[in-house]
Parts: sequence; structure tokens; C-alpha cells
Amino acid sequence: MSIDFPNDELEPLLEHLTLAGLDAAEWQRLRELLASNPAAQRRYLEAIHLREGLGYLTSNGPQAPNDPTGATTASSSSTDIAETAREVDADSSRRASTSRQSSSMSDRAHRSSRHWIPTWAAAAGVAFVAGAAAVALFQQGWAPLMAGRNDQAPSTVDLVTASPAPVLLADTKLGKISGMSLEASSDGLLRSMHVGQELRCGEVVQLSAGFIRIELHAGTSLVIEGPAEFSLMAEQSVFVRSGRLTARGDQPFHVQTPVITAECMNARVSFDAAEDDSASVYVHDGVVTLLTTPQEEAVSEKLKTLHPGQGLRVEPTGRRRHGKLTLTASGPLHGVVQDWSDVEDKLGGYQRLVLGDRPLAYWPLDRVDRNRRVLDLSQNGFDGKPVGNWPAKPHRSSDGEGVYFNGESYIEPDKKPPLNLLTGFTVESWAKVEGGPEFQSIFTSRWVLRSHEPDCQMYGFTLYAGDQDCWEFWSGNGRKGDLWQKLISTTRVDRTEWAHVVATFAPTGRPLPGEVEGIVRIFVNGEEIASGIHQLSLTDFEWPARIGAAEYVPRYLTSWLFRGRLRDIAVYDYPLEANRIREHHDSGKSPTLPRTSSAPVPRQWHVASREGARI
Repeated sequence: MSIDFPNDELEPLLEHLTLAGLDAAEWQRLRELLASNPAAQRRYLEAIHLREGLGYLTSNGPQAPNDPTGATTASSSSTDIAETAREVDADSSRRASTSRQSSSMSDRAHRSSRHWIPTWAAAAGVAFVAGAAAVALFQQGWAPLMAGRNDQAPSTVDLVTASPAPVLLADTKLGKISGMSLEASSDGLLRSMHVGQELRCGEVVQLSAGFIRIELHAGTSLVIEGPAEFSLMAEQSVFVRSGRLTARGDQPFHVQTPVITAECMNARVSFDAAEDDSASVYVHDGVVTLLTTPQEEAVSEKLKTLHPGQGLRVEPTGRRRHGKLTLTASGPLHGVVQDWSDVEDKLGGYQRLVLGDRPLAYWPLDRVDRNRRVLDLSQNGFDGKPVGNWPAKPHRSSDGEGVYFNGESYIEPDKKPPLNLLTGFTVESWAKVEGGPEFQSIFTSRWVLRSHEPDCQMYGFTLYAGDQDCWEFWSGNGRKGDLWQKLISTTRVDRTEWAHVVATFAPTGRPLPGEVEGIVRIFVNGEEIASGIHQLSLTDFEWPARIGAAEYVPRYLTSWLFRGRLRDIAVYDYPLEANRIREHHDSGKSPTLPRTSSAPVPRQWHVASREGARI
């Protein structure tokens, strides 16, 4: 095949892209070279996959291309420069640990990942390019193929040689991560990612364990189980090199594997892709037309059209490019999740109980690594970042013992949960305090203007283990010169046991200019221990929310850091009722009790009664 692009200019750019990155001028020149040039586009896609593969091979992990157009996806929290340097130093050891973990997968996982580090420029690049070529052909208006019924006996299909189809490239974001399981967030993904992160065309995602949910901007939804490797290719197309997934969409979409390509019409479909070894598909709803995935110098060929209740397993025989495909009818794919609710059903009983009350944000805190985001299990996108002197060894808890805060560390969500004070709120936590008595913040969302000045102003709130060795809740009304309003209980902090500590705010309805008045309550271990009337300012701006520390104020970067263990921190945008708080306490009171109960938990939104809101 002739090379019809300026090789002496393109190849150095691709080499620089693979090993380092490109500046703005280099990116612009690369785009010019790729425009309307299929051969150059093929080399570009090979370089992108090679970049990802080299990162995995060297245990340094792939990084997002340094695209000056703003395609970066990771957001950073406020942190010291020294802490950032420590995180970078520890990154390689974490990735090496991830690599070792991948080698101990199950037999199926081992089979589907035995070519996990292939000859990227030849294998993954060609497969990906061929998949993109199929998208080009689909967009030219292929009509649905004739339906055929499944025969129980295997059949074979010869492959047809042809020239490669043109490749469509798009420098655009095609979808975003809309959900993650705890395993995926903590160490299942090759590089740290978070809920809400945008995915670009051709960006390779490698998942060794857990589940991830992807929403394409064009409407298709994917639930993918690791070990898996996939890339978004077009507005309604995904290339899955390996892994199990279910895809659904009301519009036509395409799922491509190295073996088969599926054109799905208003469908819900499950797949199991094992690289070049095999691919299985089962149709739950809609119509799916299967074709061979084109390879280099091989055109796509139709296989079958499947309807609801029909499935097919496809396996190559002989050499992939010159051999045949064996087709065998199959039933539903065992164990493939069909909906994100199936992932939630795998959670522990207490976690499902909390999610059933629809928290605005929920951080279980059973897995924390200073190089990873801390998952907001509500999937509302309030994932956090560990900040401060976290140990290099990740925190793991299989028995509900929570995460240890050493008094020099805290967690800050990428953005604070937006509470509407006019509807009230709840802060829920499990805490086992060490040290003190001194102020130790469990959860804070507040700010101070002109600290220590006569006209200082206080905003937001904090839930404390206080310096009087009692549980406390502070709030600010924003009036100049007014200090914090304090609700201090008489219940002592027990440092030998876990405590379920909850604070609620329920508006009373009394109108105040720029403020809202309401009743604040503190509950410990399911019982109300203190209450009072506070006025909270309705002024709001982007002050941070923190777990295990308080706010930035003049003269102080961070204050009131927690020492001890925390777990199951949740924030609700309404006041939980007292009886519901007792249910939460009774369900999670012993961290050593099993937290993986499969008993169904009703999914309801428990809100404060109207009578309670008028108190």
C-alpha cells in the first residue's frame, strides 16, 4: 500500500505525541496532515493506542494527550505544591500494584486479557481503525439486513478481501462517565477517573475490575464490566476490544469488537468480547444486524439479523484474515448486568439503605488512595480528592472499619453539594474519634470573611466533635459582626466506640431578609440529643466542602482536622425524619456485621412531614 502523506513530517509528530505530547502549533499541523487523508488518519489512531499501551507496559500509566483545545478532564482541588509532588512520586507504585492485581484474575478474565499488551501498532490500531471504517460505511446509509432465524448447528462465513474504507475522525467529546462502582473507582481503572468526566473520540479506557456506566451525548447508555478495554468512536458508536457490557438506546447505535460489528436499532443488547478469540451477543429488545468487523484489506460482511430472545456466538477458525468464522446460536449471556440497578443491588445492605433515601452525595469511605478520586456513590458527581499527608499505602476496608484520618489529612469534593436551605438538609456520618478533646470537623461547608475583625461574617455550617468533649453543630447567619451560632449537646464523645452522628436543619417558614430560620437538631446513635433555632444566611458562593477538616480562612489554610476513623458520610437536601435516622443507625451500628445483604431495600424518598417543617 502506498504512503500518500508527508512521512518525513508526520512520523516525527506521531513519535513526539506517543512519547511526550504536542504543543498548540504541533497539534494544528497534525490536524492539517490528517484532514481527508485516510492513510495518515490510520497512523494517528495507531499512535494513540500505542501511547496507551506503552503507558500500561511501563507501569507509568497513560496520560490524556496534551491537547491545547481544552480536552483535559481531570479537575484539581486546592492543595499544597509539596503534596502534589508527593502524589506524583507515589503514582508509579500504585500502577505497578494495579498491574500485579490484573494478573490474578479469574479464568475468564485471564482469557480475555491474555493479549492485554498486544503489538499495539499492528493489532489494536488496525482493529480500531477497521471499526471506525465500519462506522463510515454505516453512515453512508446501509439499510437493515434481512432477518434470519438461528440454526442450532454452527455455520461458517468466508471473509472477503477489499481495500480499507475511509476513516472518520472527530476531535470532540462523545460521552461522559455517569457511574462507577467502588472497585472501579478505587483501583479498577488504569488511571484515576471520576463521575462526570468527559471521554474523547479514540480515548482508550482500561478497566481491570468493577463496573462503569457511560452515557453517549447522542443518547446511548453503556454498562461495562471489567476486565474491559473500550473506546468511543463516533456519536453513536463504541469499540470494545474486550469485556462484557449491555448497551441500550432509542436511536441507531453501533457496538464493534475485533470479530463482529453490531448495528442496533432501538435496542437493548448484551455483549461479551474476548479480543480476537470470540464475541457473543444477545438481544433483549429491538433489532440487531451483525456483520464481520472489517480488518486491514478486508471488508465487512453481513452475518445475521437478530430479534429479541436471539443470541449468537462468533469464533474465528484458522488465521483471522484468511480463515472463516464459526457461528453458533446461543441464549442469554450469564452474569452480564443489564441495568445500573443490577450494580447497586451488589452493594451492602446499609449502602443500599442510604441510596434508597436519595442523598445528594454519599461517600462510603471504605477505599481511599491519595492518588485516586474518592467516589460519591450517589453518582451525582461529587467525587472527592484526598488532600494532605495521606500514607502511601491505600486505605482498604472490607469489614466496615472506615478510613483512618491522621489529623494531617482530609477529603475535599471537586465541587460542594448545592444545598437549598429553604428546603432544609441533613448531614450523616459514622465516626470513631481519637485524640482531644479538641475541635475535630466531621463535615464542613462554610466560609469566614474578615476573620478576627469586628465586621467579620460567618457562612455555612460544621458538624464537630468539640473541644468540650461533646458533639456540636455550628452555623453562620452572615450578619456583620455576628459570630457562629452554636448548638452544643451534653452527650459526651465516646472514643472507644463508633457513633452515628447526624445533624438536620428544617426551615420553620419564618421570613427573614436574606436568611432562613429553622430548627437544628443533633442525633447520636438514633436519639435526638440537642435542638435549637438558628438563622442561616442565604448568601452562597463557591466555598469548599470538606470531610475531616474545616475551611480556608485568613491566617489559616486548614483547621480543625479530624483524628480517628470516618465512614459513610452522606449529605441530603432535605431533613431526614427521626424514625428514618434510627433505621440507619440500627442497620449500620456494627461495622463488623455483614454489609453485603442481598435483601431488597425499598427505594423511597423520605422527607420531613409538613407538621415537622412548621416546628
